[in-house]
Amino acid sequence: MTPQRPLTEQEKQARIMQFLQQKREQFTLTILGNVVQGWNYVSTDKETAMDLVDISVKMADHLMEKLYPIKEEESK
Repeated sequence: MTPQRPLTEQEKQARIMQFLQQKREQFTLTILGNVVQGWNYVSTDKETAMDLVDISVKMADHLMEKLYPIKEEESK
């Protein structure tokens, strides 16, 4: 079996971005599922349903910022 070569910096960044995208999607779907379960199903307003999606994405983004803060690169 051939030993694996070390990842390039670009490959490392791509893997990190893929991980973060997957986490964001996972958080959004979990939040949305929980929000929808608590939602009053009497209201079938499409606009309200779309608002729930937007709220879930915003909540997931906020959670991502808290769990995986990105350090700002200082200007040289």
